Amino acid sequence: MDVLASLDDPFRAVLLSMYDNRPQLGEDGLEHPLDSIARISPAQGMWIYDLCRQLRPLATLETGLAYGFSTIFFLAARQKNGLGDHTAIDPFQRQTPGWAGIGLRHGRRLGGEHFQFVEEMSATALARLAHEGRQFQVIFIDGSHLFDDVMLDFTLSSLLSPVAGHIIFDDMWMPAIQLAVNFVRTNRQDFAAVPTPIPNIAVFRRLGRDTRHWAHFVDFR
Repeated sequence: MDVLASLDDPFRAVLLSMYDNRPQLGEDGLEHPLDSIARISPAQGMWIYDLCRQLRPLATLETGLAYGFSTIFFLAARQKNGLGDHTAIDPFQRQTPGWAGIGLRHGRRLGGEHFQFVEEMSATALARLAHEGRQFQVIFIDGSHLFDDVMLDFTLSSLLSPVAGHIIFDDMWMPAIQLAVNFVRTNRQDFAAVPTPIPNIAVFRRLGRDTRHWAHFVDFR
């Protein structure tokens, strides 16, 4: 797969096996089949990889671990940069049938001490991280795809994003994600849209503090 040619092994080899739909080892030590939907495209993964190579973030975060496709791209960039840590939040990671801990196993094996796993609902995990004063230069929102959950993930992630930090929405083909992105575009002047050739994501860069008046609202439907 030429699009992955610039990745180093073992990251490239693991991703090739996953994109070939080969069964993967779970936390139970058994092989489990992958479904063909729960993944980002190789082009999307490489866009995230290239962004992290350019920004050289000290910390990255994602909501939703699943099989670990996006995690591996984050960790590959971290390895190439020689700095940074990656955190993944997923309360359902160990469930079988389901993810069976496949993403968790990949994260721990490829990231080692630079990979942190939070087995918690994103709402409580993100709020706790904000209370701790944590900052993440790149945040990937790909957990629950219900509109209200996506909005909550963004609102809490905005508290974790420093100036010049990036927040990425996945699965722009879904109406709920499109509506959440419309809200950010129309109501959050502290974020600016970042052009991307990947149609399935929307990316925003933090410009500064949220200075909206308490009664501010722009219809985003």
